[in-house]
Formats: sequence, C-alpha cells, structure tokens
Amino acid sequence: MRRTFRSKLLTCTLLLLFAQHGAAQIRVGFLSPLVKSHLAGEVSTVPDWTISTATGETESVQLAVAAPSGVGDQTVTVEAEVPDGAPFAVQLHLVGFVETVAKDRRPWAKEEGIGHVGWWPDPLLPNRPFHLAAGETQPVWVNVITPRGAKPGNYAFRLTVRAGSRHWDAECKVTIWPVEVPQEQYFRNAAFLPPGNLSAYYQPQGGIVGDAFFSLYKRWVRKAFTQHLGPTFDMLMGWNDIAARTPETSGPLGPTKEMLTDPGNGALVWPVMRSGGEYDFRRVDELAEIGREFGMRQYAIAIFDRERASSQIPQREKDEMAGLLRAYAGHLRKQGRLREAYVYNVDEPPEEQWDTVKENYRFVKSVAPDLNTWLCLNQPKAVKDLSPFTDILDVYIRQYDSSQAETARRSGKQVIWAVCVWPHEHPNLFIEYPGADARAIGWLTYRYGISGFEYWGLNQWGDNVYNRDWANFEAGDTRTRWKRTKWPWGDGWLLYPGPGGEPISSVRFENLRDGFEEAELLHALAERGAKAQADALAQRLTPSIEGYATDPARYAEARLELLRLASGTPTAERQP
Repeated sequence: MRRTFRSKLLTCTLLLLFAQHGAAQIRVGFLSPLVKSHLAGEVSTVPDWTISTATGETESVQLAVAAPSGVGDQTVTVEAEVPDGAPFAVQLHLVGFVETVAKDRRPWAKEEGIGHVGWWPDPLLPNRPFHLAAGETQPVWVNVITPRGAKPGNYAFRLTVRAGSRHWDAECKVTIWPVEVPQEQYFRNAAFLPPGNLSAYYQPQGGIVGDAFFSLYKRWVRKAFTQHLGPTFDMLMGWNDIAARTPETSGPLGPTKEMLTDPGNGALVWPVMRSGGEYDFRRVDELAEIGREFGMRQYAIAIFDRERASSQIPQREKDEMAGLLRAYAGHLRKQGRLREAYVYNVDEPPEEQWDTVKENYRFVKSVAPDLNTWLCLNQPKAVKDLSPFTDILDVYIRQYDSSQAETARRSGKQVIWAVCVWPHEHPNLFIEYPGADARAIGWLTYRYGISGFEYWGLNQWGDNVYNRDWANFEAGDTRTRWKRTKWPWGDGWLLYPGPGGEPISSVRFENLRDGFEEAELLHALAERGAKAQADALAQRLTPSIEGYATDPARYAEARLELLRLASGTPTAERQP
C-alpha cells in the first residue's frame, strides 16, 4: 500500500520567550537561503518558516539576528537542541562577510550598475558566540541534514538565541517526506580542486606526497561530492604539461612545482606517482572509490598546454605524455573503466589554436582509440567547427543558444555547460549576484537536458593561499579579512580553508547544491514515468536561460510541488 504524508513542512515559529521584563534588545526572524543579507541595515524577515526535506539531502534556512539602532554591542549565541532519536541532524554556521569596494572588477556594472558596496555574505563560519553591534543583522545558517533511510514523519527541534540574560526560542517542526535524493548522482558535474593550492595553505607534514596531505585532500574531495560538484577535473589528473606556476596563480591551467612528481622527466602530476620507471596509481584508485560512492563516471586524466601549438611541443614531451596515457588507459581498461576517462584538450582555444585542438584529438585517439576527449569553448562559432573533434562538448550557459550547442546535443553529442568570469551574464556564481542564480543552475540543467555542469575552481584563492588569519574561527566578529583576487568576487572559489584542514562552504555553494538536489529529484521523477510532470514543473520555474525565476518564494513553491509529485501525494493533500 502506498503511504502518503500531509505536506506540513518544517515550520519554525518564534516563541519570543524573555528571561526578564522589558523591551527586547534584539529582533529575530527567518530568511530564505536565497536572500543575501548585508551586515548593516534592516532586513525583512518573517516570524515563522516552512521547509520540507527528502531523505539523503540537506535543506537550509537562515535565522537573522538583528540589533536596533541605539543599543549597545551585545554578545549573542545561537544553539540547536535536537531530541534524542531524531532521524536528522542540525548544523549551525555563522554567515561570514567579505568586504567589497567600488573599484573591484565588475564586468556587469555597465549594464546593471555597481550595486551594494561593502560587506557581502558568503563564507559559512563555525558557529560560536558573535558580536552584534547596533544597527547590524547577523544571519545564522541552519542546515537540516536528513540521512538516507530516515523514517518519514513529523518531528521537531529547537533553536535558542541568547543575548545576556535574555533568550528567544524558535521551535522548528520537521516533516520528512517519503522521497530520497539518490546517493549516486545522475548529473556529471565537474570542478577543479587544485591540490597545490591546498598544500600551500595548510603546509602539511611530508608535503603533497605525504599521508597527511592525502588524508586532507580526501576530506575536501568528499565535501565537494556531497555538494554535487565533485572535483573530477583534476583529482585523478596524471599529466599537466602547462608551465608550473606559483600557488597564488596556479590552478587548472598550471600546476605548482610541488605537484610535479617527476620534475626532470615530463609533466607527471600528483596523485599519479612514478618509481623506477613504473607508474603508481594506488592513490588514484583510492580517490576514485570516493567518487564512485557518489556515482562518478567521468573524470580527466590529462590536460594539454593551452599556451603552445602542437608544433611547438618537443617530441620527447609528446612521447612522455603518450607513455602516461597508455599506462593510465591500460590500468583503467583492466578495471573496465576506460570509457569514464577523458583528456582535457586546449582550454577555450582561440581560432589560431583550432588546428592544434584537432591535432591533439588525433594524438589521443592514436594512443588509445577508446579514450575520450573534452573540449571547453567560449566562442560560439567554434562549436560547429570543432564539435567533430571532441567526445564531450563544454559550452557556457549564456552562449548555449548562440553557439547552437543544442544541435550537437540532439545529434547525440554529450554536452556540459559552465559559468565563469566571461561571459558574465546571469546566471553566475559571483558573490555579488543574487542567490537565485546559483539555485537556478540545477533546474536549468535538467530543463535543457544537459549532461552536467562544470566550474573552473573550488579553491582558486589567489593571495589567500598564504592568508591564514583571514577569519576568527573562535569568537567575535564575522567580518573576514579575505582578499579579493584579480577576478570578480567569488569567481573561482566556492570553498574556503577552515581550521584543521576543514573545508568551509559558502552561501553560493549551498544554493548551488540545493538546485542540483532538486535536479536529481526531477530526473528520478522522470525515470519513474512522470517525465511530463517533471518537465512541466521545470518549465514553469525556469522557462529559459534568460527567463528563470528570481523570486525566492517561487523556488519554495516549486520545491513543495516537486516533493509532492515525487512522493505520489495527491494534490488534495498538499496542505495540512
């Protein structure tokens, strides 16, 4: 018998219980996770909030704590009390702030203006007591984490806000729906997580080849996969012949010197090792096992230099690359996994490099005919000319229509799409862009039938690789000392370095994850025979790349409808 549940979501009601008489010295209310609250000034909140959760996912809400003008500084704490035996966990984070200035790089300013200048919310810092000054609003990020196998039903937990002898209680009711977000992710999302940047920041004992760094890196890999953006671009990379760079400037298009595991002989990079002329893939295999827990079935094993034409690469270097590719392909072929691997061709090649792109494609196929290639293009006119010379086509979301990539997708070509500093149009992942931009990407990916989403950097930190006191992780102010890079704020990083090697998420990454959790549910719904309903829902929320919804309330409504459809709950039982 099919079980149905009334759609009373997670309802949070402020009880405003005072520990002493007199007017409240702070105000408390709830915010959508899509709202970016600035540190100073008033923010519109609501006294109660409604959330729903499937199993196997994380759902978020913000608790805004505000101090009216004219009151003194206060020290505030926020705590969560979860009943014993509750089938979910609650995590609290203080929303941290980065400071923008008027002269920061904003390619959108000509069309949209500069917008707010000052403190912007992004890093999700560890929960601890915080200072709240008069006229300030501090958001607290609340994550409700529901594991797979959790029993559907209605539950509750309590949030307590304390300021001196006063306290405010927010009782939160949780309804777990009989719906599960699959552990094995359908969408082939990909990001770079340059290991050299992590090693430079944390400086682990033994360096990048030591056990301490490997343990740390695995923790970051797992975090990225739980956020639905696994670092499959470079976590299994074995060859990068782009010139080595410093940690401040390194990344996907250039390793650090520390990453070169055989500096005198080719461009072999960690985690592939070599000893006595033999390649060592043991760490590759261990990292791959983490990815496969989340359904990983596509990853890069090598990348070509984007700065040199094929004719400029010495034959010895080509022979070294061919040797690595043969060894790596042979290793994967024995495991029955070679079709998962690909070689990343010249990144965003200008027209003078198009012949090199074609030569690189032929080179890979001559070494291993069943090894795939990936090509990222940022010129719409390149798609028609170069599509025959790649197995995986990567285009930018705002160039999808103008590049006619849909024609390639309909012909059977696998198409991935991306955002970056250029093109800068919405949707994008800049800190100064609305939260709905990040949330919409997952819905649009499902809506257009795209194989997955790629992003060029989870930890492209620039000078922050040596900025180890960028935040106070113990107490006090949530204003950080994070430095801007040469790109617009947030471009190239979705994770921040936390204490003890802990990855710190961001407001943008949480919203991106939520969108892809919902995209996974849309795909699962379609696979169960309700594709027309899933498509119609995505069409209403994200009718086009240029016309997706921006109102947070629209996403809340669409999510409710998605969970109702996925659980098979009749429309008549939508409301309690």
